[in-house]
Amino acid sequence: MLSQAVAPRHVRFDDGSPVAGVPPPEAPVTVRAVALTRVGRSHHETPALDLELRVAVECHGPEQLDIMEQLLLAVEVHSEFSVVSRDELRAEEYPDVLEEGLGFLVRVPVSLGFEEPSDPPNQAVTGNPGAVRRIRGRLVDAHNKGIPDAYIHAHSSATAVVSDATGHFEVLASADELQHFAVAVDGTEREVSASTKRLPVTIRWS
Repeated sequence: MLSQAVAPRHVRFDDGSPVAGVPPPEAPVTVRAVALTRVGRSHHETPALDLELRVAVECHGPEQLDIMEQLLLAVEVHSEFSVVSRDELRAEEYPDVLEEGLGFLVRVPVSLGFEEPSDPPNQAVTGNPGAVRRIRGRLVDAHNKGIPDAYIHAHSSATAVVSDATGHFEVLASADELQHFAVAVDGTEREVSASTKRLPVTIRWS
């Protein structure tokens, strides 16, 4: 998309590989991946892990201002991409993103499909012999809104999970109806108990 916007000029992708003294090919635009973060999980035809790739777009040379304007317009008309705004950009997170010239950061959505594991067999789970089933649930606030990116650990399990963008989660646990969870939201941790008689279970954070 960027190459088409500045054609017949070239766009170079910098993957960080050493050039061994050989200068990189001349190009007025350099693209560099700087971060890949987890957004959550979604489920359409198959489950998918939703990621966000942040890419630095850097313009060089005497035409860098004109080229940057063309690239910004190209990103603007493709609704699946977006430019990281000034208010969102924290310089300490990206200290050396733009090495030369003018540039900006672009968000690129990435969907990584995967197969959900089937329910675990009735056998001991490493670290806790009582964890024999998978509990599905949702963490919500006082207004019944899902809480994303929360740390959830069932005390009867040896593993912990993170809630997705809608607050949903899956965790291994024992067969006990009453389960005790350690839940952390934005650095604050609480102990919460919930009945798993009816699934999915709802854990309320208030």
